[in-house]
Amino acid sequence: MKLRERDLEIDFTDAIDAIVFDQMKSNKPNYHGVAEMHRVDFVVELEKAILFVEVKDPGNPRAQAEGLEKFYGELRNGTLGDTFAAKFIDTFLYRWAEDLLHKPVHYISLVTLEDSELLPNFSDEIARKLPPKGKVMPRWKRQLAENCQVFNIDLWNQSFPKWPAMRIAPAEIA
Repeated sequence: MKLRERDLEIDFTDAIDAIVFDQMKSNKPNYHGVAEMHRVDFVVELEKAILFVEVKDPGNPRAQAEGLEKFYGELRNGTLGDTFAAKFIDTFLYRWAEDLLHKPVHYISLVTLEDSELLPNFSDEIARKLPPKGKVMPRWKRQLAENCQVFNIDLWNQSFPKWPAMRIAPAEIA
């Protein structure tokens, strides 16, 4: 199942189901109807897990200078990590309320940064902001997120060869 976020496409070949969760068009079947909630771009169900997938594209050749300045400013001051954490938490709550979370959830993000040195730190920053925020919760029987990882396109394709991510030509975008 191929999912697109603007001109980035990921082919989740072995998915049971894969939807664009950040659907804002009310005439689409996966429109969620709660605009005030943060949401990840994709929700992908696999045989043994559910993936929440967020995509950010600062490496887009058509990215505007103001947008890039905002992105890097939010990355430096921590608000981008806050946003990514909020997207996971709100999506988790939404899917829990739909009674659709019966498998472990993994939070993976595709961020088209060329500098892969920033990615592990950003992964850790997001993970620290997800409940229980690094605390041990003895009464919890399961975690909200099994893991939280951020990849650029090269690392994504190395880590997930079955789910290739690629930039598609503008003519291919429908």
